[in-house]
Amino acid sequence: MDPVTFAARKERFVKALAATPDNHLARFGLANVYLEQGDFAAAATQYRLCLSAQRDWMAVCISLGQCLIRLGETVEARTVLEEARRMAVAQGHTGPQTEISELLARIPAGS
Repeated sequence: MDPVTFAARKERFVKALAATPDNHLARFGLANVYLEQGDFAAAATQYRLCLSAQRDWMAVCISLGQCLIRLGETVEARTVLEEARRMAVAQGHTGPQTEISELLARIPAGS
């Protein structure tokens, strides 16, 4: 994606959060911009803030798991992704289960 587009999207979400800090959809959007840019630490921070507001947000758990894998935080990644799998089953979402399984397969055994 064009860096200008990233900058514009990031600015929009930052402004939204400045106006309404509890806007968790804006925070999720900002986290996604960071993830797409490859700033996995910043994305993980934002995803964690989303989860502190809504513990059962499966999409956030999946994205946080992606970040943690990229950051080498495999133990936490496994925990987060296993929780995402439990949410997917409990919420009746079959599609994300494949993505979660693929992410878990990227974590080395013993992590």
